[in-house]
Amino acid sequence: MGIDVNASDVRQLLKDPALVEEIAKGVMEDPEALGDLAEDIADELSDVLEDDPEFRAKIIQSAMGNNAFRNKLVKKLAEEMSD
Repeated sequence: MGIDVNASDVRQLLKDPALVEEIAKGVMEDPEALGDLAEDIADELSDVLEDDPEFRAKIIQSAMGNNAFRNKLVKKLAEEMSD
């Protein structure tokens, strides 16, 4: 005996802040779920970076303020120039 559950039923459940909090805690405690979530968000952010020049500029500006990134950039540039 299966109960037919549809998307609107699930959206209704997500209106319960306590349930949403429990789900979030469960995801944070599960390394595989957390990794999947990070991958999904990274994929979406990558799309935004490609399509939004303002967002991309903010990321680049922030990266350029980081010495470790600048060092990595210099090394990559030197590698490119030596090829």
